[in-house]
Amino acid sequence: MVKAGFISSAHNRPAARAAAPAAGPAGEFADRIRELFAGEAERLSLWAPVALGAGAAAYFSLEFEPSLLLTLSLLAIAIFAGALLQNLRTAFAAASVFLLGFAAADFRAAIVDAPILRQPMEFVQIEGRIRSVDESSAHRRITFDALRIENLDPEKTPARVRVTWRGAEFNAKPGDRVSMIVSLSPPPRPAAPGGFDFARQLFFQRIGAVGFAVSAPRMAPGGETNKISVAFAAKVDGFRVALARRITDKAQGESGAIVAAVITGKRGALTQESKDAFRDAGLAHLLSISGLHMGLATGLIFFCVRGLLALSEKLALTRPIKKWAAAAALFSGAGYLVLSGGAWPAQRAFIMSSIFFIAILVDRRALSLRNVAIAAFIILLLTPEAVLHPGFQMSFAAVTALIAAYEWASKRADPFRSFSLFSRLRRYAVGVAVTDTIAAIATAPFSLYHFNRAANFGLAANIISVPLMAFWVMPASILAIVLTPFNFDGPVWRLAAAGVDVMLVMARWTMALPGAVTVFPQWPPGALGVITIGGLWLCLMSRGWRFWGLAALPLAFLLTNLSPSPFLYVNEEANNVGFVHVTDKGAKSFAVFDRRRSRFDVTMWMEEAGIDINRNRAVDLNSAARCDEFGCVISVGTKMIGVNSNPMALDDDCARADLVIALYPVSRKARANCDAELIDRWRLMDFGAHSIAEVKGELSISSVAAQRGRRPWTGAWTAPARLNSP
Repeated sequence: MVKAGFISSAHNRPAARAAAPAAGPAGEFADRIRELFAGEAERLSLWAPVALGAGAAAYFSLEFEPSLLLTLSLLAIAIFAGALLQNLRTAFAAASVFLLGFAAADFRAAIVDAPILRQPMEFVQIEGRIRSVDESSAHRRITFDALRIENLDPEKTPARVRVTWRGAEFNAKPGDRVSMIVSLSPPPRPAAPGGFDFARQLFFQRIGAVGFAVSAPRMAPGGETNKISVAFAAKVDGFRVALARRITDKAQGESGAIVAAVITGKRGALTQESKDAFRDAGLAHLLSISGLHMGLATGLIFFCVRGLLALSEKLALTRPIKKWAAAAALFSGAGYLVLSGGAWPAQRAFIMSSIFFIAILVDRRALSLRNVAIAAFIILLLTPEAVLHPGFQMSFAAVTALIAAYEWASKRADPFRSFSLFSRLRRYAVGVAVTDTIAAIATAPFSLYHFNRAANFGLAANIISVPLMAFWVMPASILAIVLTPFNFDGPVWRLAAAGVDVMLVMARWTMALPGAVTVFPQWPPGALGVITIGGLWLCLMSRGWRFWGLAALPLAFLLTNLSPSPFLYVNEEANNVGFVHVTDKGAKSFAVFDRRRSRFDVTMWMEEAGIDINRNRAVDLNSAARCDEFGCVISVGTKMIGVNSNPMALDDDCARADLVIALYPVSRKARANCDAELIDRWRLMDFGAHSIAEVKGELSISSVAAQRGRRPWTGAWTAPARLNSP
């Protein structure tokens, strides 16, 4: 009995300890946290894609390439430990998903890794198969694969190249093999430290060189391929090109190009003016094939098919016509995804709509936030680089916030509300306004981070434009696609374009309003991360502590204000310098050494500095600094910076200035004799563009190479000369 009593007592002690409240304020707080998490048990699965995306983001934030074997080993340890330690199962599950995202990004980089051009090649002949074509009135952007490049070994030949052709239209189509004389260069590095990395984006598309064609394309033998996936992709892109051409031919002008972009995803024909108007009016989401377009396309098919089948009383009473309509909508969504090019917002929308229609087919109820989590998890697992893309971030931010808001509102809806026509129309108008407001707030941090601008009057433009897209443009476009095989589609495409004309008028009017756009300097990545976690906490949690997520706003504001903004930029080619000039009255302007050169770099610098490029033009540096025939002298606080364009004045600048920017190569001997910090052409060619900020009265110099580290997508450039040059 004693032994039995001892065993019973030993088994009861842990339970007694668990039941007893913890002592002291700290213990009470811990008990309260455990109680809150216990109430959120059903919501914890929604955090799985967050952990997966965090792991992928951690991979991309490194300055070196990690070991995939080590990552997989840590993943296995985390899974094994979670299985053994039941009390810490949730923590190890989160760690496992985080490491899975890290490993997925590492594995994806290894899969797509391909040779990257290391030096420019001018006027060389290439021969390859056309993979895709993006057309506009001014040029065609052609992507080639199965390449042969003159004077380049096969093992050093990129898997794909992208070439711009500004000549007349040619008859080649995706899948054809052609040859051209082109000038190629490595994928471009960012225009400023911390800027958008085009080379990284092209790396995951396996594009190892970009350039422009200097001769017309000529057909070459060997265009056929035995690989089914390649042949299918060529056929699909060929159909997309043909349909886009047909739409722009039938409905000419900017509105026709927008309809073609909405249907086929081919945005090459869009004018910059149209894109700027939609962006500054808060309507850019209408140009991206996302949830609105996918929902309209599948929803219209679902209701039309179900309505037609319901006309037969026998079918309606004896057959599952709702499931048949769901199957038709599912296939139409898949077709639209393929036709549109399969961008990340379209993938998210298709996965979510597929779950909804599959739930109808199997007589289950679809949970919306769970749909979002599933869609995000699938996309991030297959293409982890999406976590860095603004399209992915803004698409999921908008849909997560909307579903969370309407989930909260649906629990508080009045069950006795009126369903009269007037009440429904009023709720629809209010719903559009609320939806746009929530989506705008949710996407604003990402828009500010990536594009440094926010549309202030998007609500007014969306209240008119969203119904136009829903009830005019998309229904007319779907009808036109149905009529295309019968050649009756021309008038209907023009009808769809007429709806876009109204949207263009609204967009231009909105963007012209005073104060329509607010621009901001570049945010630090940490501020965006804090706001993202805070927003997710607000949306994914269900109890009162969800509002703790709002604490991210002041913290992000603090991080932004503590992060110094660069005031000086130097481009990689060492032929231009940009200076953010602030007058005594607080007015901000942007001055450049040479306004005729590196216009793309200047545009990127102005956006990063928070200067609206549509309403401000860069001025000459001599208006903000002391300049002569040898260069310029810029004074910032107690520091003096010399911009030197003539070697004859180098010694004088080195003796007087704190920093010298030499727009030419400086010899090793001259560098050694310079007392000031020196940035010359050799350094810029090695380390890329530079930016200079002021931190506690001292100059802080950053370079593109230091920001990017050494990753598979950063080794594309071999400078003709190095820092040890004579």
